[in-house]
Parts: sequence; structure tokens; C-alpha cells
Amino acid sequence: MQILGITPAEEQTYRHLLRHPGSAVAEIVAAPWHPPGAGAAAVGRLKALGAVAESDGALWPKEPQVVVGLLAERLLAELHTITRGLAQVYTVVRSLEDEAAAAGRPEEGDTPPQDSRLVERITGPSALRARVEALALSTRSEVLAGGLCEEVDPRVLRMTLPLGLRMLARGVTVRLLVWQSMLADPVAVAHLRRLAEAGARVRVLSSSDSPMAVCDGETALVPVEPSDITKGAFVTAEPGMVSTVVNHFERLWADAREFGDG
Repeated sequence: MQILGITPAEEQTYRHLLRHPGSAVAEIVAAPWHPPGAGAAAVGRLKALGAVAESDGALWPKEPQVVVGLLAERLLAELHTITRGLAQVYTVVRSLEDEAAAAGRPEEGDTPPQDSRLVERITGPSALRARVEALALSTRSEVLAGGLCEEVDPRVLRMTLPLGLRMLARGVTVRLLVWQSMLADPVAVAHLRRLAEAGARVRVLSSSDSPMAVCDGETALVPVEPSDITKGAFVTAEPGMVSTVVNHFERLWADAREFGDG
């Protein structure tokens, strides 16, 4: 169900209610699969999504076909909004670039900053690496990052480890979300341990998700193809898109366990 925007803990709650309809709200909120203090929020979100209903202190699941249909409609609406936003942004960027070209060389003081474009599409590996490095160097307060999973490319580790350590050294908060499959790689585990010892907060999820990164809550990086970052990435400063990525990260973060907890 995670492909429909449901977190692992929310899915486990819904499946539990399918097996035990009418379970007490207090019992579900305190269920062991929820991270500490997150049970009430998970129940509240399932109710808001229309997956469960509360009556007299008990929770009842809606029919699976109804729930899946509602979640699919919601996801399609979100994707449509994002796609429409991307199309509009590219139109604006193109029109502004046409204006700049028609005017010739801009007067001093009129040149927009390099990262003022709301959306960039980066396809070349070297260009993507350079953009990631530039984002890391310009990050001032916090970076949220997730997505390293399965077989981790050693080149990715060689790039991200020094970048992470440099950010931590200058006081940037680093929250890193990784998938369980990554822990099978000793080199990757050593990489994570060094970051954690330097002050990074690292959590682990049992299942994988699309790579993502958000810098200072202002700039987000997501892959063009969710399953393959090598195909390129979008870098966006559009507030609605950044907020969508941040909210998704926070939902996953709430369900993750601390790195090193077994």
C-alpha cells in the first residue's frame, strides 16, 4: 500500500483492523508497530483518508476495494497537480529566457541568481554530481535525504560521505533515511556509522522508496524516474512541490527505526 501513499505503520494498522475489526482506539494507538508517540497521528490520518471509521471508541476498516480506490484517486490527483505545475513552470522559464535573449546582455544588477529557476531537469551524471555538491555547499541549516538502497554504487558513497561530514562540521542538521537492504553492504554501514558519529540522525525503513533530498526546506531534488536516479533528477524550488517532498519524508521518518537499534 506504500505505493498509494500509506506508510508502513499505517498499512499495518489497516491490515490489523481487517483481521480485528472493532479494535479499541486506545489499543491501536498504543500498538507496538508505531514509533513512540506516533500512533494517534497514524490513526488520525487513516480516518482522514477514509480508510477507517471510529464509532464509540472503536475503529472499523472500510472495504479494501473502496479504500484502494480512494487512495488511488488521491494519488492521481496529486500527480496531476505536480505534472501540471511542472508544465507551467517550464513555460514560465522558457518565456523569461526568451525575454533575456531578446534584451541582449542584462544590465548590472538585473541578472537573476543561478538557482532562481523554479525547476531544473538535470540528466548528465557529471552535471547531477556538480548540482548535488553545489546544493550541499550552500545548505545553511538542514538537509533531509533518503533513497540509498539495494546495491549502493561506491561512487555515490565516495561523494556523499565527505559532503555530509562537511555539512555536519559547519553545524548543518543532517537527517538521513535509508532502507534495510542497504545494511547488507559493510561499506555502506561504515559510511552511515561515520555520519552518525559525526552527528547525523539516521533512521532505517524496511522497504524502499524513491530517492529524495531537501535543503533548508527550500530546494528539493527528486529523480526523473523514481527507481533510477542515474536517469537524471528534477531540482525544484517551487514551494508546493518542496512541501510535498518534505511531507512524504516526514511520514517515512516517523515510521522508521533508529540506525543501530538492531
